[in-house]
Amino acid sequence: MSAPSPDEVIRIAQQRMGELRAAEARVEARRERPWRWFFGALVAVLLAALFFWPGAPLEWKMYAVVHGICAQQHNIFLGNLQFPLCARNSGIYLSFMLTLLSIYALGRGRAGGLPPWSIVATLLLFVALMAVDGFNSLFVDLGRPHLYTPDNFLRTLTGMGMGIFIAVLLHIILVKSLRKDVDDRQPVLRNWWELAGIVAVNLLALAAIYGNLSLMFWPLAFLAFFGITGVLYLVALLLTSLVMGYEGAVTDLRQLARPAVVAVIPTLLILGSMSWLRFWLEGLGLGL
Repeated sequence: MSAPSPDEVIRIAQQRMGELRAAEARVEARRERPWRWFFGALVAVLLAALFFWPGAPLEWKMYAVVHGICAQQHNIFLGNLQFPLCARNSGIYLSFMLTLLSIYALGRGRAGGLPPWSIVATLLLFVALMAVDGFNSLFVDLGRPHLYTPDNFLRTLTGMGMGIFIAVLLHIILVKSLRKDVDDRQPVLRNWWELAGIVAVNLLALAAIYGNLSLMFWPLAFLAFFGITGVLYLVALLLTSLVMGYEGAVTDLRQLARPAVVAVIPTLLILGSMSWLRFWLEGLGLGL
């Protein structure tokens, strides 16, 4: 029997390595499966508490949850219901959710590359526009000279530009920090058409709000609510995952089940403690 050729040796070695990696992946999947069930159950319990906890309307419970991390001034209404977030934060976090969903709809879940520099410059312009509008509103509140009379429409519009920026930036940070199979050659947004599509979706949401399309209250309110809590949670998930050794190790989002469960704890602690503190200060007459 002749000895195998070098090519055959390499092929056999690659085959055995592949079988070993597949076996390790199966073992890892079995180890992570209870955490996935636990995470699903935990999310179900939290949603049930939000929806069915007695004593207050749903929109007020959403308002109370984010009361410590959102200014909740310059509020906006759709129909007869008040958004849980203020006008600017509604724009930021509603847009964050819409943009993040668009990124995944475009198939960029592994994309880690920056958009073309002209688009990056446009995203930075969005940030600058919100900063100008924010400082202008602050100067009005302080009775200082200002450029123009602020209004909720501009607060929401400029907030949406900031939301697009946050979604693109946070996606790149998460992917480059955690994914093993990140595609650095694939930009999150390839061209102006993709950015224009995201802007168009945001403008439709803006039109629904300020066109007082009341049937859109709950979808938009939930997107804004889960946008602001989602940003906090994703930051907690990123830090938790890095501490637990998941840096550059993830090829399937289900692998993050264990840190996803752990990250719920700091998220709830921050939301709960900040909300309690603000309600307590307001009870003392020290409204913020």
